[in-house]
Amino acid sequence: MSVLSDLRTKWSFLKPYLPYGVIEPWDDLNPRLYHAVHIYWLKFYGMWYFDFAPTSFSFWLHLLYSTVVLWLVCFLPCIGEVSYLVRRSENIADIAEGLYLFLSEMYTYFKLAVFWLNKGKILNLLEFLHCDEFKPEEKEHRVILRKSIKTARFVMTYYSAMCVGAVSVAIILPLTENFVILPTNVEYPYFDVNKSSVYAIIYLHQIYYKPATCIIDGVMDTILAAFIAAAIGQIEILAYNLRNFKVLAERKFKRNEVKNIQRPYVKQDVKCNQYHYMHLVLKRNIIHYNAIIQYVSMMESAFSLASALQFMLSVMVLCLVGIQFLSIENPSSHPMQIVWMAIYLTCMLIEVFILCWFGNELILKSLELRQAAFDGPWLETDPKTTMFIVILLERCKRPLRVTAGKIFTLSLNTYTYLINWSYKAFAVMRNTKK
Repeated sequence: MSVLSDLRTKWSFLKPYLPYGVIEPWDDLNPRLYHAVHIYWLKFYGMWYFDFAPTSFSFWLHLLYSTVVLWLVCFLPCIGEVSYLVRRSENIADIAEGLYLFLSEMYTYFKLAVFWLNKGKILNLLEFLHCDEFKPEEKEHRVILRKSIKTARFVMTYYSAMCVGAVSVAIILPLTENFVILPTNVEYPYFDVNKSSVYAIIYLHQIYYKPATCIIDGVMDTILAAFIAAAIGQIEILAYNLRNFKVLAERKFKRNEVKNIQRPYVKQDVKCNQYHYMHLVLKRNIIHYNAIIQYVSMMESAFSLASALQFMLSVMVLCLVGIQFLSIENPSSHPMQIVWMAIYLTCMLIEVFILCWFGNELILKSLELRQAAFDGPWLETDPKTTMFIVILLERCKRPLRVTAGKIFTLSLNTYTYLINWSYKAFAVMRNTKK
């Protein structure tokens, strides 16, 4: 631990330039750790919320930077891709080739627009994570939260790295095709992209904007997963509390004895004290569960529209990728294109799988709460305390879940349906091509 502390002290000057939690210790398990990587990259590209006064210089500087980034990574590629589609509207293979990249990039910015539209809801979610009900009280709680935070950060970091690695294949693709193609098929009015000077400028621009788009897309795809991971962590804490509420009651009683807290029931016998503390622990568990329900409801309200948009467009993108894959003539002569299409298809499948897997885990963990309450030492409690368990069992009948637009439930079943719909759409488009 001393070596780690020395390293943190040595590299402390990098704190302003790295995500929160890279240099800082995790001892306090600050909820910021869940979304620190997401917020870092959004700030890096000027896409995070800023609260500077419109009269300040910082406001206009930030606005200018955000506008420039949006122009380079969103609007300019959009113009080139739309122009490409218009000029090749007669060939379904060319349409599929241009449309799947256009849709996959544009719906990233649709999600970003929804993200800004729901600014108040998302900031309230981030603030809600700091509520008293979500603060760890026992060492076991800290272990659960640390695992939950690691999962959220792992998913964001490695998914974004995988996406950037995938577009790196597209970036080097022109080298294997003698520079007759670009990483993204674009054409600009009044500019001939085949001219060496114009080609070089556009190629350098795509080297910048494609990784940027992938990172922003990774943030938009995994920030909801991070919020769900926080909810799963709290549910696991609640399940532990329900299974061990007698032990927690004894710990609470001993802590109060150490602190010499004077209560009217101190003069009662130990058995009454145990019942009283069991009553307090279970009452707090019910309050905790109510807070989790409220948190999940807020989370669904903030991300429902963006998730629905992602699910619908993912079906279109997946089948278009399949059409483009079949449209490659003489595949053995274009191995890098095959590799690029396969990697891109994999990224798209994983993108949707992440949300569905976390949503499915939320459902399963919430269903386990009833069993956790039943596994607890409820036979050793008084009737009043048992009533709290009965109330909690009733509240746990309906599992917690997150829906996309009140239409799709984020679950592995939905993921299966999505793949099925994508294949059906692909089959229809393949027959049309024939």
